[in-house]
Parts: sequence; C-alpha cells; structure tokens
Amino acid sequence: MGFSSRSEAESACSEWESQEDKVGYERELLGFEKRTKFEQENPRPEAAFWDDEIIDWEKKKLAYASLRISEPVAMSPRYCRLEQETSQFLGYENNAIKNGTYQDVEGKKGDWMVVKHFRY
Repeated sequence: MGFSSRSEAESACSEWESQEDKVGYERELLGFEKRTKFEQENPRPEAAFWDDEIIDWEKKKLAYASLRISEPVAMSPRYCRLEQETSQFLGYENNAIKNGTYQDVEGKKGDWMVVKHFRY
C-alpha cells in the first residue's frame, strides 16, 4: 500500500512514531558537559590566571568533572527516516528502548530495526 504524496507518507510515519510513549532513562554527562555545567553554576572568578582564586576554581572544576553526574533523558523507541531513492519513509524501532532495558553504555543500546515502510 502506498501513499499518494510524500507529505502524506511523512505524516503517516510521524503519527506511527508518536504512538509509542517516550521512555526515560538516566544518561551520564560527558566530561565537557560537566565542565560547562560547572562554569554555568560557578562563574570564573575575575582574576589573573595565576592567582590562587583561579587555581582553586580550576581544581574545583576538575573535581566536579570527575564526579558521576546523570541527567534524565526521554527517548522515543521509534523514528522515521526518509529514503528518497526508494520513495519511502522507513519506520525504525528499538526494542531496548521500548522494553526499558536501554542503557547509555556499549552493548546495552539495542538495535534500530526497520519495522515499517511508508511508500509514496
């Protein structure tokens, strides 16, 4: 079964995508994200870079960046991707996200599989 236009196929795929609720999980922040977060919460002192105040601030930033800091993330177990050469939108699904076993670590991210075709 095909759709009469690309936009019709796209909206059908988007509707299919939104039928699954987003799943929340904890994601550990990367080093640069932790440093950025620290700088937002603790502005750099207005001092020359050799001053004790700056040295102390840099030490605190490094200590903060070495902590395990997680943030909640919501992720959809489905997504759509246009495949122009075959005139279709592909509907991908990830069972690890769908069943709540997804973790942001190697080997626990699940696989994205094509489960639907929205041809136009």
